[in-house]
Amino acid sequence: MTELTFTVLKYGFLVLLWVFVGFAVRSLHQDVASFSPKTSKKHRRREQQARKAAQAPAPRPAPSPVPNPRPITEQPTILVIIDGPLAGTTVPLGNEQITLGRAASNSVVLDDEFVSSHHARLFQDPSNGRWAIEDLGSTNGTVVDNKPLTGAAVLPSRVPVRIGATTFELR
Repeated sequence: MTELTFTVLKYGFLVLLWVFVGFAVRSLHQDVASFSPKTSKKHRRREQQARKAAQAPAPRPAPSPVPNPRPITEQPTILVIIDGPLAGTTVPLGNEQITLGRAASNSVVLDDEFVSSHHARLFQDPSNGRWAIEDLGSTNGTVVDNKPLTGAAVLPSRVPVRIGATTFELR
């Protein structure tokens, strides 16, 4: 075997080794990248538009000459999600309880890793008919008006409730 042939074989195997190392690194990179959640541009754009719509001030109605006859203690009729992946979503309040969590069996499904399967529930208090919220033993808890919720509490209108990355209120 000549020295030229030996040199060509030596460098050929070296190049082949580096190609193999490159494929191994690329494969590892793809495996690691598959664990990080990436959202499409379309999904991010929709989320941004929903956030802007939720933050935009509502158009003010023209002042009416007749004072508004509704009482101040009016019961809320809808649950409005004001921040998070479902921003802008509304859920009508009926006579049934509303459950919130990650499981598909909930009334409001929150796809968030910081939300428990059955995180919290909204229900009408039988003693006074007002809406109340109860944390169902969730891992990360429920925050009502920037205070952690312990047990069940009456939930007045326009008080923000945070569960994971989602914030909602009753209106």
